[in-house]
Amino acid sequence: MQWNIRPFLLPVLTALLLTGGRAWGQAGEDPASLIGLTVAELMQRYGAPQAVYAVRGEEDWQDDVVFSYGDREFYFYKDRVWQISLRNAYGIRVGENRNVIPLLLGEPTAVGENYSLAALSGRSWPMHIRFNNDNRGLVTAIFIYRSDF
Repeated sequence: MQWNIRPFLLPVLTALLLTGGRAWGQAGEDPASLIGLTVAELMQRYGAPQAVYAVRGEEDWQDDVVFSYGDREFYFYKDRVWQISLRNAYGIRVGENRNVIPLLLGEPTAVGENYSLAALSGRSWPMHIRFNNDNRGLVTAIFIYRSDF
């Protein structure tokens, strides 16, 4: 049997097979697996962050410390990562039309005017991925987070 795969598709298919279809900064790393890391574990893995800042919530318990590593930011509750902000995840990048989300992840569990939300199953705790979008339907932010917080 002779395969008729165009040469430009081979690198894409190879990358998808090696990473399990996931796009992330380090080959094969599932960004959701980083939820739950301690400060020490995160710094051991990635070193010192480029920036550290606070994000205020409506309530005191919703305040977060954020470690920024350029294309990804880690939000801490107490001493563990509970949320990650990324520029790309699972093949979807900031700037793409939100219509690609169901093609790559299946139908979202919720869709609002400015967001799409999908559950990430098979995890140690309830997790979701949220894609914020602008009025043109372009993804402006991607967040993976523990949804039981």
